[in-house]
Parts: sequence; C-alpha cells; structure tokens
Amino acid sequence: MVNVGVLASGRGSNFQAIVENQKLGVFQNVNVRVLIYNNPDAPVRDIAQRHQIASHLVDHRDRDRVEFERQIMDILDSHGVELVCLAGWDRIVGSEFFRKYHWKTMNIHPALLPSFGWKGLNARYVHEAALEYGVKVTGCTVYFVDVSVEKGPIILQHPVKILESERKMFRESREDAIQSLSDRVLIHEHRVYSKAIQLHADGRLRVEEFARRDEGETRVSRVVAVDMSGDWEKKWSERQRIFIESQKAAWTASGKHIVEE
Repeated sequence: MVNVGVLASGRGSNFQAIVENQKLGVFQNVNVRVLIYNNPDAPVRDIAQRHQIASHLVDHRDRDRVEFERQIMDILDSHGVELVCLAGWDRIVGSEFFRKYHWKTMNIHPALLPSFGWKGLNARYVHEAALEYGVKVTGCTVYFVDVSVEKGPIILQHPVKILESERKMFRESREDAIQSLSDRVLIHEHRVYSKAIQLHADGRLRVEEFARRDEGETRVSRVVAVDMSGDWEKKWSERQRIFIESQKAAWTASGKHIVEE
C-alpha cells in the first residue's frame, strides 16, 4: 500500500478527483492519507472534511521557508506518506524537500510541457497563452518535481485539440474561450493524474539519468521510463471507467456541455 499526501492551495479539483478515484475503487494499493494546505480560506479543506481525510493548515506567512517545509515534512512523516502529489500548490519546492522526496513528488500542469511552462504561467493564464499563440494542440502533463519550475522529468501527457469554435470565441469573448478550454483540459487532468499515481504504486515508473556533452559542458538529462506492458493499461481503463461516468454525470448536473477531444 502506497500512502499519498496531497499539497494544495486553492479549490482542489485535482485533489477531489484523486479522492474520488479512491472512493470508487479505481485505485489499487493506494491510500490518500492527508491533505496539507497553506491558505486558511482554501476550499480544498472542505473536500478533505467531506471525505474524512486528515487535513492540516501550514501557513507559509507565519514562518520562513525552511521552517515551513520542515513542518510539512513532519506532517507527511506522521502519516507515513511515500508519494507527495501537488494539486494547485502555489509554493516552489525547496532543495531540502526535494532531497527527502526525490522522485516521489508529482505535479500536474495544464499544458504539454515544455510548452507554456515558464515561471508565473499557471491556471487560466496557460490557456490564455495557448489561445494567443494559436497552437492547435494543448493538453496536460504529469511530471516528477525537481528544484526547477515546471521542468521535472515527464511521466504522462494527454493532448487536447483546440477547437475552431474556441479560436473564434477567443476573438469575441476571451474569458468564455479560456473557460471552455480550461474545462476540457481539466477533465483529462483528473484522469491522467490518478493514472500516474497508480503507475507509481505499481512500481512501473523509473527515472533514468544520462549525461551528454553540450558546448563543452556536461549536462544531465532525466527521462521517466513508463512500463505499461502486458494488460496493465487495459485493466486500468476498465477500472477508471466508473470514474469517467461519474465525471460526466457531474458535468450534466452542473449544466455544462463539454466537448471531449
């Protein structure tokens, strides 16, 4: 059993999706043990309470960065956490945290990294940038966190085509277009993040490092070898179908009409 701890700062939609995958029996040998949040007013706290998952507020404004991260690590240790998942976490991971959870911290970004992954570009601004640049395909990326920003080794990606209707909408109503694209990417974030968690729990992810010479300097590249051999992916898709149906029912109940690509 792999114990998971989630760090979140806002509404927590990816945390909600991870918890639902657990509650619906999609996960195997995965246990979401604790939520840590750093914003006292973050709605994500309410999600943890509804699902009876332990939650802890660690306010970054009350302490320096080292103390802040050490308190987080102490909480994760107390819950036996082996995999940390960032879900809308608005703090940069420090070197001490990275050393302790080396290749055991995941994050998700609403674009196909390395595109639209530069510092300060997050949430709605990623989708706005994709529409402004006129790219034909965007998507989401799950990756292992390192000490850089949005540049850790990539685990999984899922492409999402930008619709012609969204490009036209963007010229007429930017916010509507951004919201449409955000919704369509988000549904795949909620699916692919849990898939990456299960792959980790099953021991099917391995970070490979190799050195290369570039303009007289030695640079180290890191890639994630993902093993979905045998019928792993078929079995995962069959189990996650129940989550996908639940997800679609939630869209209908909210009055949203989302076109999947």
